[in-house]
Amino acid sequence: MQSGIMEKLPIGWYLKEADCLITHFTNIAFESFGINRFHWQVLKNIDAHGKISKELYYHQVSRFLTMAELDEVLETLLTRNWICHTNDLYSFTDTGKQEYAAIEALQLKNREKIMEGISEEEYLAAINFLEKLIRNLGGKV
Repeated sequence: MQSGIMEKLPIGWYLKEADCLITHFTNIAFESFGINRFHWQVLKNIDAHGKISKELYYHQVSRFLTMAELDEVLETLLTRNWICHTNDLYSFTDTGKQEYAAIEALQLKNREKIMEGISEEEYLAAINFLEKLIRNLGGKV
């Protein structure tokens, strides 16, 4: 291995540190809405697809949330009347669409802050590197 690489911490440390910091930053930003990063991700998925199935969505996030934690996130959104549940699918209510629009505006500002000083080329190089790493380890992207 190259000496420059040997002087750095293991890649896992950087991945976990970045993820923890992103989660912390996002959770603080969303405190005023009473949600966290995982609520945001559910809302963003509903916005992208119109409706989501809990089982299919859980398959995507099972490394990050237990089923009980996902149930808690969904229950919070249901209780607030931001989403509704019909035929095993979750979708926005009118209230949820309005709240999502406000949260999305905040998230766009958050993303700008997180990405400050990072070029598109740097971002894509990092993503391409991580995709290769995941494939090398037998994962799917």
